[in-house]
Amino acid sequence: MSDNFGDKIKKVRLEHGMSQEAFAKELGYTSKSTVNKIEKGVNDMSQDKLELLIKKFDLDVNDLFDNLAKDMEAKVISVDRTERVELTVLCLIEKDGKILLQNRVKNDWQGYTLPGGHVERDESFVGAVIREMKEETGLDIKNPILVGVKQFPIKHGRYVVFLFKTNEYSGNLKPSDEGNIEWVEYDRLKDINTVDDFIELLKVMSSNDLSEFQYIVKDDIWKVVLK
Repeated sequence: MSDNFGDKIKKVRLEHGMSQEAFAKELGYTSKSTVNKIEKGVNDMSQDKLELLIKKFDLDVNDLFDNLAKDMEAKVISVDRTERVELTVLCLIEKDGKILLQNRVKNDWQGYTLPGGHVERDESFVGAVIREMKEETGLDIKNPILVGVKQFPIKHGRYVVFLFKTNEYSGNLKPSDEGNIEWVEYDRLKDINTVDDFIELLKVMSSNDLSEFQYIVKDDIWKVVLK
């Protein structure tokens, strides 16, 4: 570790208004004395604790080390491959030439789109999509099939959306705080206000040759790549 690594750890702790005891608890140490020793440069931080620190406090590993290759040597390879990932799900529910769409009202992503949401900690992806469809549409879906993945970059990592599809369900439709739910014929999609790049997303989910929808960002320009 670099000579000023302890100072940087102390800075992170103070910026979050945490005592050494609270900081130790957050990282899974049994005593604040361990944090005290790390801040004084007496003890090094193990790789697993370092990775936990980066995840919990949304840090850039380059901010912790002046010379990454020199300070971490072989360890840096493992840490540098660790990134922040947000996991979410979407589901295409079909019946009689129609798909179930949500007319989102939130400012960040307005328009008609597929219902979905975040995967909870320790939750399976299939479990997440079943739960989210119940919460967002009121339907109990069955046998959702994974048909693709969508991803785009976020700070220090990526946002990943698992794309599911099913035509098996029961229950009655109901709206949620995200927006109203309605069945829309495929041939009406061109006439309604869908979210950006929705048609490309459907193409991935309906194709036997495509499995990934990816946003590539270069010079602040977002480009869709289908694979």
